[in-house]
Amino acid sequence: MKKILVIGSFMTDLVIKSKRFTKTGETIFGESFDQFTGGKGANQAVAAARLGGNVEMIGELGKDSFGEDQIASLKENNVKHDNVLFTNEAKSGVGNPQIDSKGQNRIVVVPGANLMLKPEDLKKLEGVIKNSDIIVLQLEIPLETVYKAIEIADKYNKTIILNPAPAADLDDKYASLITYIAPNESEAEYLTGISTDTESGVKKAADALLKKGYQNVVITLGEKGSYFKNENSEYFVPAYEVKSVDSTAAGDEFIGSLAYGIANNWAIRTALEFSSAASALSVTKMGAQPSLPVKKEVDNFIPQNKLVQN
Repeated sequence: MKKILVIGSFMTDLVIKSKRFTKTGETIFGESFDQFTGGKGANQAVAAARLGGNVEMIGELGKDSFGEDQIASLKENNVKHDNVLFTNEAKSGVGNPQIDSKGQNRIVVVPGANLMLKPEDLKKLEGVIKNSDIIVLQLEIPLETVYKAIEIADKYNKTIILNPAPAADLDDKYASLITYIAPNESEAEYLTGISTDTESGVKKAADALLKKGYQNVVITLGEKGSYFKNENSEYFVPAYEVKSVDSTAAGDEFIGSLAYGIANNWAIRTALEFSSAASALSVTKMGAQPSLPVKKEVDNFIPQNKLVQN
């Protein structure tokens, strides 16, 4: 199996669940509070590892209890972590997901030590990138660090998966170097200026991303599934009908599963269909990393659940 290297963020999620979201200036009683290890990078690494992937993580943590918890989680989930860095200059990143009764979420993050991961750190770790096969990136670390990761990965002809979340203005000169760009609807709209509220809008946004130079476009559509397009093919992949409890890690599960499928040399459609099932399964449980399934769970889930009928 090919090796997956995730370069990205750690966040400790401080999760509040309430019947509804607060309005400006309003205080309401919540129903529960939980603390989970998370962060887009760490979630995607754990997601791929739980499926059975060969996964390593590069990121930066503060020297605090949250950082200790993150390392413990990587160990527990068999994610290699020898090249995770630590700093005295910032605390480990934290996020505050707020979840309503429908399982929808709003999240505020304080990046902390994630912003301390610099391009020069990746220069020192170039050998780790060279010895990996699939490089997974997100945008909860500095953009210049993401760009350096892309440059090094391209130098060694690695498969690059970019999850452009949270949305940010990207330098289009890197587009042609990225094998798969995988935004959600709102991120695709941000990157292209094209509304993704309709199927035709989703297709136009994908076209715009291809025109920028990205090799393959995957737009995740939440409960509507996902859409794939490259210069040779295009199709929608349906979602599964499930009751959502917490959608916090659904996108990260999708990316981790996609990386896992590619690492196993699956056809891209097969990888996307599997990712759709895995991400659907993840929303049926509370918490980010606690919701991420193992492969047997996904394999059992697929024949027992219905696809959304469009």
